[in-house]
Amino acid sequence: MEDFILSNKERMQIFKILSENKTLTFNRIVDFTAIRSNKLSYQLKMMLRKGFLLHSNGKYSLSPEAQRLIPYFSQIFKKEVGVLPVVLGIVRNKEKILLLQRRKMPYKGYWGLFGGKQICGETIPETIEREIREESNLKATFQRCNGIVYERLRENGLYKHSFLLIITTLITDSLDAQEQQEGKVAWFKFDDVLKNKVPKLIPSDVMFLQNYASQEINIEHVVMEEKEGEQLILES
Repeated sequence: MEDFILSNKERMQIFKILSENKTLTFNRIVDFTAIRSNKLSYQLKMMLRKGFLLHSNGKYSLSPEAQRLIPYFSQIFKKEVGVLPVVLGIVRNKEKILLLQRRKMPYKGYWGLFGGKQICGETIPETIEREIREESNLKATFQRCNGIVYERLRENGLYKHSFLLIITTLITDSLDAQEQQEGKVAWFKFDDVLKNKVPKLIPSDVMFLQNYASQEINIEHVVMEEKEGEQLILES
């Protein structure tokens, strides 16, 4: 069995050539990858079972689920570290704002805004409302997008993180926020946070509140539909 287990590099080769060629026969995959045919056959069967591949009329192609990974291939193959898009949420209840004390790096131990990465297919409101539920067990309603900021974090001249931050505002009628695994949650007076009176606040989050809390921008949501090789705008 060990003879049929491919290395990570070989598995990535298969993804790469199928991302560059919509459909390929078995023999063409052998030509592109130079992987021994018995090993390749075993791996393709595994990928079919796991839903990564489709097989029709003697040709292999990436499944829609696997195609979601294509935008990340350049980072995998070229060892690039990309900019991470994150949606931040300003959670308000009248004159109060809900903050999270982070348990994870970066900014571990600091109080700041809620936020997280988008799941493929989500809208911006869906993302931030889900993140608030997951991180505070609180139902909050998206109100508006405030602004977009590019933030970079460096140490000793080395950039460790780069974030494209979409700042949003949400409102809630409840004060019943509950601590989850991401960290402590607590309500603060909005004016105290604006004036940086709360100890150990993420400095950039304070700046975002000062500069963007009262602003509103429009971000277009566009849905493209791929149908029989044609690209169409379905929604905008």
